Amino acid sequence: MVLLAAWHGFVGNLFVTSHELAASREERDLLAAEVERLRTQLAVESATRSELEKQVAELNAQVVDLNRQVEFLTARRRPGSSTH
Repeated sequence: MVLLAAWHGFVGNLFVTSHELAASREERDLLAAEVERLRTQLAVESATRSELEKQVAELNAQVVDLNRQVEFLTARRRPGSSTH
């Protein structure tokens, strides 16, 4: 009887352990999928940021060019400048 109880306890522990192992594996798989999703999201956001930084640089260059044009036109319209 004692041997049967001990065997039942051992098998019960194996069942709980295998159940816990399965649950841990499932959680690991879910976490791995979440990590992959976050890595993909980070890559997209990084690419978006790089593209936005490129656009900002292009717009800043346009601002500099437009400011030069305004300065040029303003200098041409000053009193005493020749008007052609």
